[in-house]
Amino acid sequence: MLSIEENAKLSEVGRGTAMGELMRRYWIPFRLSSDLPEPDGDPVKVTLLGESLVAYRETSGKVCLIQRHCAHRWSDLFYGRNEEGGLRCTYHGWKYDGSGRCIDMPTETEDSSYKDKIRITAYPVEESGGVLWTYMGPPEFASEMPRFEYLNVPEDHRHVSWNWQENNFAQAIEGGIDSAHSNFLHATLDQYHRTEKWVEEGRRTQNLRDLYHARDQHPKFFSEDTDYGVMTGARRDTGEGQHYWRFNLFLMPFYTMPPSAKTLKFFHAFVPIDDVNVQRWTFTWSLDAPLRGDQVQEWRKGSGLHAALEPGPDHIPLRRLANDYLIDRGTQRTRNFTGITGTGEQDFSVQEGMGPLTPRHKEHLGTTDVGIIKMRRRLLRDATALEDGDAPRSAADGGVYHLRSGDILLESSAHWMDDARVREIMTATW
Repeated sequence: MLSIEENAKLSEVGRGTAMGELMRRYWIPFRLSSDLPEPDGDPVKVTLLGESLVAYRETSGKVCLIQRHCAHRWSDLFYGRNEEGGLRCTYHGWKYDGSGRCIDMPTETEDSSYKDKIRITAYPVEESGGVLWTYMGPPEFASEMPRFEYLNVPEDHRHVSWNWQENNFAQAIEGGIDSAHSNFLHATLDQYHRTEKWVEEGRRTQNLRDLYHARDQHPKFFSEDTDYGVMTGARRDTGEGQHYWRFNLFLMPFYTMPPSAKTLKFFHAFVPIDDVNVQRWTFTWSLDAPLRGDQVQEWRKGSGLHAALEPGPDHIPLRRLANDYLIDRGTQRTRNFTGITGTGEQDFSVQEGMGPLTPRHKEHLGTTDVGIIKMRRRLLRDATALEDGDAPRSAADGGVYHLRSGDILLESSAHWMDDARVREIMTATW
């Protein structure tokens, strides 16, 4: 468990907080490119790390991210006119460019230089992989963009989505790196018996999870710090003189990369909107072929990891806390463990069900929680180190993110962190 004070330090992300300052040293995904589809189009409200911002695509096609309020009388620039290389306030016509400079002030006299003294907060934006990224930290410490494999594959090999989630970012991360829950939260009721039947028939597929995941309901967990964050290994006994290992990665400061299929990979980002809301991103990519159109359409309907969304610009899930995730108790009794459709929505139900901010001083952690403990300590350690002037290495070296996660069978004598076969399956090649 954490103390009340440690929990606050872990969870609070506003400017001037220890965790908020750490987050600001990294590039942050904040919108899809398609959320701002055209030059001089509609502005979009953005809240990141507790800051009220507005994004717009200016006449040149460049995306800009500036504070949401005009410096004059604090009116909301979301209602502004996106025109001719800037965003113009509808109250008195003050106009701002993407660097935050006031470039026109029609209420002042023609010979006035007052506009040259006015500047609002603005953050740089990079567009990569169909995603808009920003850096909110001190410009002199600007970090490298993370070099995820996802960003290098052809456009038709990848799909990304994000949705609003109503809880603190840290408890979402904890769900992302918790390998023990998949035997329950995401399980069908016949999963264990079905797996045993496959083994009895001697069937051998390419999917190790199908063969071995449900055999051992009591996996043993191991966790180690790495240059990118924390690596957690879940070890299951196969009954055949080998161990089945699944590797789950936490990548600083808010990414999780669970084990996935051999050629279809994914990771999540849990980007803090504020202290009690988070953007949940899902990045999926194929290693060997373009994604099928029907597959992507099913994802958009909420099949699997990508949540089904309500229409509109805010990416609100169709199945969410306010409607109890459309839980079907009949399905829960006869087909799956939760009665909730969608792997993502099943995750929401437990993460949001903890409340906006889980009271970690009341927890009773078990042996399966070693990765969660290590992740919390890593975030708190790096936040404290930054307060002392020591910047995180993972912010400076985007190459540490060139990873995959996965699973593997190893001899019982093999050491999971040192085995070359483990390093091989986790090294991205694009």
